[in-house]
Amino acid sequence: MSATDHRLVPTATHWGAYQAEVRNGQLVTMRPFPDDPDPSPIGNSIPGARADAVRIAQPMIRAGWLKHGPRRKDNARGQEPFVAVPWDEALDIVATELNRVKTRFGNAAIFAGSYGWASAGRFHHAQSQMRRFLNLFGGPPIPSTPTPRRPRR
Repeated sequence: MSATDHRLVPTATHWGAYQAEVRNGQLVTMRPFPDDPDPSPIGNSIPGARADAVRIAQPMIRAGWLKHGPRRKDNARGQEPFVAVPWDEALDIVATELNRVKTRFGNAAIFAGSYGWASAGRFHHAQSQMRRFLNLFGGPPIPSTPTPRRPRR
């Protein structure tokens, strides 16, 4: 790669098609696809969002959970720092915990919830993604709206 590597890379996002301008391996800007009659300006935010100071760049786990595991008593949720862990370690921890909870408590003990955003179509709907993933794991489908409780008699 030359010192002044400059490329336009065609790409598609949820908001439309763009040409990603890449210089020396870094995304510089997103140019609207030339044939798009009404390109979304949201694409302009992508380069800045990738490197924003508030972006969480890697998995984070509570320090106490890493030290003591999934205990319920005397945990310090909300009071202790989060620790960065490598992706492979984070994925192993999640897989181990899903299997532990499924084996010990059953699939119904795994909550497939998300406050995530949703937009056009079901593919980019965070709650649907969670349910699909956990259904493949063997869990029951979880309704998208809570089932009302019946009053006790």
